[in-house]
Amino acid sequence: MSERPYLILTLRRTGGTSLMSFLARVSSFPPLQHEPLNADRVWGPLTKAFRKTGDAAALEAALAQRLERRPNIKHCFEFLPYRITLALIEACAARDYAIFLLTRRDEASRLRSLVVAQATGAWGTQQAAEIYPRILAGEKSLAAVDLETVRKRAAADAAALGMVLRFLRHRRIAHDWLLFEEIYARDGGIEARACEIATRIGLAVAADDPRLEAFAERAGQGSADILPFLPNAEALGALVEELSLT
Repeated sequence: MSERPYLILTLRRTGGTSLMSFLARVSSFPPLQHEPLNADRVWGPLTKAFRKTGDAAALEAALAQRLERRPNIKHCFEFLPYRITLALIEACAARDYAIFLLTRRDEASRLRSLVVAQATGAWGTQQAAEIYPRILAGEKSLAAVDLETVRKRAAADAAALGMVLRFLRHRRIAHDWLLFEEIYARDGGIEARACEIATRIGLAVAADDPRLEAFAERAGQGSADILPFLPNAEALGALVEELSLT
C-alpha cells in the first residue's frame, strides 16, 4: 500500500495537536499550519471570502489549487461554516486522502478543558507552563464563565459533529473514527496504537522509532488544577455534566 496524505477532522481539546504532530513527523507529504482555514491562518482568506460571498464554486476552486501539493491537514470544524468543512472533506476524498475523525468520549472533560483554555488563554503546553503557575500562586485571577455561552457552545459542537458524520456516511466517504480515550490510554500500548494509525496512511513505523517519543510522552496540561480558580466552578461542573452524553 502506498503512502497517502491525511486529513484529521476534529473538535478542539481532543488531542488532535499531538496526533497531527506525530503523523507529520513520519509523513513525507508537506506540512501545513494546523487548522489552516481558521480566519487568522494560512488559508484564512478562503474562509473570509466564503463568509462574504457564499460562493461555493470559488471555494472549491481555491481548495483545489491549495491541495495540489497534497498537504497534511488538521481541521477543527465546529466554528467554521459547515459548507467549508464539507467542501474540504470532498476535495480530500477525491485526492485519496486518509480521513480521520477524532472525538472524545468524555464530553464533560472536553468542555472543561475548552473553558479553561478560553478563560486562561493557555491553549498549549508551553502557554500553560507560563500561565498556570501564576494562577496557582494567586497572582492572576480568572473571571466567571458565562454558562449560557458554554451551553450554546456544546450544542453547536454536537450539531457540527452530527453534520460531519452524516456527510461522511451519506457520501460513503471512507474514514477512521478515533477516540481520544482509546489512543491516549495509559496502559502501555500507546506506541503500538500510534504505529497502527501510521499504517492507515501507508507507513510502517517501528516500535522503537524515536519519532514516537513525543506522542508516547504526551502529558496533560493540568487544566483540572485550574478549574477551582474559576469563580463559578461548581456551577460550571454541574452544567458540563448535564450536557455530557457519557
